[in-house]
Amino acid sequence: MPSTKFMPRDPCLTPCDFQQTCGFCGCVFRVEITWWISYSYKASQETQAYSCPECRRDSRIKTSTVPQLTLISKRTDGRTEPCPSSKTLSK
Repeated sequence: MPSTKFMPRDPCLTPCDFQQTCGFCGCVFRVEITWWISYSYKASQETQAYSCPECRRDSRIKTSTVPQLTLISKRTDGRTEPCPSSKTLSK
């Protein structure tokens, strides 16, 4: 079950985390991000890239900091190779 916690460490920052299951390899990992608290928080958001810690499948999220990842459970697909890039899939 995804969990979200809001416990400000700094008056301008709010941490948030959620669990994600990779659609390619099946591993489960936690994504931790930090939100800027301000009236113009949307202006400080950028699309940040992060990759599955097991197969390196790319994902993106709008946030003001680089996501931190923690592996919870390893891949379940029985493969060992990384996820093919979207360029490889489109050929």
